[in-house]
Amino acid sequence: MSGILMNMWGCMKSSSVFDCTLIHLPVVHNVAGNITAINNGEGIIPFEVNRVYYLYDIPGGEGRGAHAHKELQQLIVAASGSFDITIDDGKTKRTFNLSRPYLGLYLPPGLWREINNFSSGAICLVLASENYQNEDYLRDYEAFKLYKHVRFVEYSKTFLDLSWTWLNDPEIKELTMTNDFTKEDQKRFFDSLTNKEDYLVKGICFDSKPIGACGLKNIDHGKAEYWGYIGEKKYWGKGIGQIVLDEMVRTARELLLEKLYLKVDRNNQRAIRSYKKFGFIEESDSELILMTYKL
Repeated sequence: MSGILMNMWGCMKSSSVFDCTLIHLPVVHNVAGNITAINNGEGIIPFEVNRVYYLYDIPGGEGRGAHAHKELQQLIVAASGSFDITIDDGKTKRTFNLSRPYLGLYLPPGLWREINNFSSGAICLVLASENYQNEDYLRDYEAFKLYKHVRFVEYSKTFLDLSWTWLNDPEIKELTMTNDFTKEDQKRFFDSLTNKEDYLVKGICFDSKPIGACGLKNIDHGKAEYWGYIGEKKYWGKGIGQIVLDEMVRTARELLLEKLYLKVDRNNQRAIRSYKKFGFIEESDSELILMTYKL
């Protein structure tokens, strides 16, 4: 099971603007008027359509849609009129003009998009891979850029070696409530990972730099315990903790879990504020606080 679960572990897709493609849609020509139809399973677009919406009555020259999606795939079509779409991957921008109802722009997840320069009477038709989920949106550009830097990768021996330094830092050791451990303890833990059915662990990178680790443990009967830490202190206070929580929640949903819980020392106020901001609820009132999140 663990190998399958490791493959399910994703983060925001590392798409670039060059992953966007223009797709010519089929046209049935008729003297009475042309028709374009798209059915799931035909391979015309690279995802199954689960939602359709359209924008209209937008004043000429105005703009819409300044946001990014973490997982959602879309095909955008100018059903009437024309407009421009500017795509941004945090490093590079590309602008596409859509003005033909048989031409769609495919957008993978992980890209910031802005739609502007609407012609009078333009209709923007969007085919989406998933139903509406507010948590899939990134509406702040700075938060989007941060997401693009954070990666969740295999917990390799590199992370194991770094964790010796991270978890023996007195402040981190206290905040994570880590017991004393030896190099032999670490080796036994690392060697056991391939056989653990109730435990997931991932390394956290900022670009290519390892900065911490996170995971789920005690996975059983629809619930699991979250744990995680940023070992490189210069990355504290930048909002990365919220990205880690978001990744763990989405992973838990992939596993069809119903609840996450965590334990945190009452003195770790930075972590407690972060958990509450994300939506965890405090359920105990002692030195060791129990917090839960309903999926």
